[in-house]
Amino acid sequence: MRLYRAIARSFGPAADVVEVERYQPPTPGAGEVLVRMTAATVNPSDLVTISGAYRSRTTLPLVPGFEGVGVVDRLGPGVIGLAVGDRVLPIGTAGAWQEVKPTEARWCFPVRPELTDEQAATAYINPLTAKRMIDEQVLVRDRPRVVVNAAGSAIGLMLSRMLRRLGVHPVGLVRGDPDRPELADPAWSAVLSTARPDWPEEVRRLTGGQGPDVVFDAVGGEEGERLALGLRAGGCLLHYGLLSGRPLPFDLPARRPDVTIRLFRLRDWVHVADRAELRRALDEVGGLVLGGEAASRVQGSFPLADITTAIRRSVDRARAGKVIITP
Repeated sequence: MRLYRAIARSFGPAADVVEVERYQPPTPGAGEVLVRMTAATVNPSDLVTISGAYRSRTTLPLVPGFEGVGVVDRLGPGVIGLAVGDRVLPIGTAGAWQEVKPTEARWCFPVRPELTDEQAATAYINPLTAKRMIDEQVLVRDRPRVVVNAAGSAIGLMLSRMLRRLGVHPVGLVRGDPDRPELADPAWSAVLSTARPDWPEEVRRLTGGQGPDVVFDAVGGEEGERLALGLRAGGCLLHYGLLSGRPLPFDLPARRPDVTIRLFRLRDWVHVADRAELRRALDEVGGLVLGGEAASRVQGSFPLADITTAIRRSVDRARAGKVIITP
């Protein structure tokens, strides 16, 4: 039976280059499974990849979608620990934007039964990124002073709630109005607009006069540069996004040799962690989704056949929440 999938055969704006086509899923080989997808998300990481930002490690044609949930539909020879009908997160590769995703069984992880498909589909990239960054740079420090930019984004809000659980109240930075309703949360010690010319000085004042210990930077460019330069000695800036479209200056480490400036990519950890460690981490973030700390707002769901509308809604109304694709 021929099914439907979204596919990009060239790089460019996702709404322009992604189309829907019929396809025949392959027969799973040794150690492989077919996962019938029940929900997937549109993430910035999907759109950036489709744009061609990572051409050197992206092969065309590409079935996008790094995040989603589904049910094991068919097993290849030698697969153990999985059964047809198991609900799983098939992580590790793209391909969630299709009715049935072929993948290696080792990348399929069980889903907490309490999670809805919508919750499960959003329980990987942002929650696990936030958890890993906090584990690496906050848990190892005694009550650090933390700054989070892009504070109104899905992951910015998630970071603030997860930090609050640890008794850490970060300073948030936004490009627009700091008094937006979604930012009125006691998790923040303060929220500042980077439209203020004195915002770096105010960040320093709010972090004890010496600057932050930890910065989670999703913006890069001049804003990320100023935050890196404002770190206190021994501090760390984890750069995990490029909302400005401009990278951090290459000479930043030489200008601040007393601090750590590091690119954080979730895939770098996912592809070296052992399966037991990944399963524990996914189970923990599933609990955080259920508890609300790692929950994502969802603005709506669209069928796979309407992928162009789903992409446009994700781009044009990003602040309204995640877009879900139902294959």
